Amino acid sequence: MPRLALGRALNPGGSQDLGYALDMKIGIVGSDDRAVAIGRLLRSGGHQLTFGDPREKERARRAAASVGARDEIPYKQAMSSDLLLLTVPQGEVDTAVSAVGSGAEAIIVDAIEAERGSGSHSGAEVLAHKLDSHRVVRALINMPQSGANIPICGDDQNSKVLVDRALHACGCLTTDRGPLSAASKLEAPA
Repeated sequence: MPRLALGRALNPGGSQDLGYALDMKIGIVGSDDRAVAIGRLLRSGGHQLTFGDPREKERARRAAASVGARDEIPYKQAMSSDLLLLTVPQGEVDTAVSAVGSGAEAIIVDAIEAERGSGSHSGAEVLAHKLDSHRVVRALINMPQSGANIPICGDDQNSKVLVDRALHACGCLTTDRGPLSAASKLEAPA
């Protein structure tokens, strides 16, 4: 579980008064420029990061080095992280899901780029089904920078609270948009 220290701000003298410090282990599955930008944002909040790429281990190594993190295989990230962000493009979701495996210990944060559902289910609902997890939170991270307002959806309230805290530590706000079934409103138009 995440390690919380109440009563102290993570970034003393920073522009936001957080009211608590949060030290989370966060795995990022993906290694493109967007994944690196999200990693920089999370690193600014004091989180411990790992990068994994199911297709290109060397690319994950470079992404990790660029933000002062380390690389790790996605399955190990899923078992040892508090949060696991999937930042891969839509076309690589199945490869990422296979690399992560089922039974992940981490809360899964669906930050998949250009995600679309199928039929009556959002992409986040389909992902939750593929991973056999109710601890999936959809987070629309368009602008990975401090001060961003990030809409989230999820069925597990505790998971949404932890995602909110992780992002709040980076100076972001979140807006709870309801259950995972509402995540289709946070997806790219067809």
